[in-house]
Amino acid sequence: MNDPIIYKGRGYPEMYDDLMDFMNYVFGFNGTSSDFKKLLPKLYNKDCDPCYNNYVVTENGKLKAAIGAFDAILNVNGVELKSRGIGNVAVHPYSRSKGYMIDCMNMALSDMIRDGVDFSVLGGRRQRYGYFGYDHTGMQYNVSIDTTNMRHIFRDVPFTELEIRDVNDCDTELIDKMYELHNTRPLRVNRPREKFLDIARSWRKPVRAILKDGEFIGYFCGDLNELTLTDRAYFNDVIRNYVQKYGNVGLNVAAWDYETYEAAMQLCEHWDIGSCDMFNILNYKNVTNAFLKFKTTLDTLADGTLTLFIHGYAGDCKIKLTVENNTASVEDYDGECDFELSHMEAMQFLFGIHSPYTRKLSPAMRAWFPLPLYMESADHV
Repeated sequence: MNDPIIYKGRGYPEMYDDLMDFMNYVFGFNGTSSDFKKLLPKLYNKDCDPCYNNYVVTENGKLKAAIGAFDAILNVNGVELKSRGIGNVAVHPYSRSKGYMIDCMNMALSDMIRDGVDFSVLGGRRQRYGYFGYDHTGMQYNVSIDTTNMRHIFRDVPFTELEIRDVNDCDTELIDKMYELHNTRPLRVNRPREKFLDIARSWRKPVRAILKDGEFIGYFCGDLNELTLTDRAYFNDVIRNYVQKYGNVGLNVAAWDYETYEAAMQLCEHWDIGSCDMFNILNYKNVTNAFLKFKTTLDTLADGTLTLFIHGYAGDCKIKLTVENNTASVEDYDGECDFELSHMEAMQFLFGIHSPYTRKLSPAMRAWFPLPLYMESADHV
């Protein structure tokens, strides 16, 4: 028997229907109630060019593996970072153990480094993707709020009724207002207006506008994800209305959003701190610079200088972090460093919940970390 003709590279437009069928098959989707185009229309509608955004392996023209790699720009208080998220990791069950997943991941990451991508994000098993430089990092607060909390906390407080309305494609005026409000968030992915609703309702989550006396005051996605209000004074009323209408809720709050977390803490039953995503930092200078500067807008940081020699996934680098009069900078450095870190150690030290290296800093400089790396779930792939 002749050896199969194997192709490894980016997909091409002619394979669109086959690619959708292949991914639905591998993930056990039925193509109707469960389907990639319904799950994430922002990525898999034909006009989004999902074929080019997938690295594939074919044998004699038949798909055997596919991995999506999708671009986004993370706006960190005005500083833009290039992100490329990994999704739809699919290998045909009869083609496993051939190394096709490894081939596709390596192609994707090689192109990220070539293209100057600053970081990558994905969802998946830690050890499985640890081979490719990913680890759980970033930080978020998790709080649970239930009807009993509401009954006790607001026992003697009059109820203010709000309208919580599902938003659909025809709600142009509401979508415009949501889009404008989203753009006030200091940490956000730049979303095109024409794709805003598709992005917001990723993972088949509803997108809901909040109105008071007919006036738009905010929006959220799914179970109060990305809750954004025109005035934070509405927070308690929103929570009361949500729990009354939909029941108990688990709220995930980005680590940078102190005000929302502190307000939620007054209402909740349980809370904890957890990592938010699987990240791979490819350009430590750019990402650290953006988030250290962002942190100075959230806290007053002690003056200091820290130098790091990092054996990163994309190569070795030396960087110097400086804070002076609460003004931060990160620049290239050539000299002896305070710490020498592996890629995984560096991600945990700079952005993770815990690192043994943090204890080696002065008490004042420990407050620099973790840096508030985060991406909303609607922007995941």
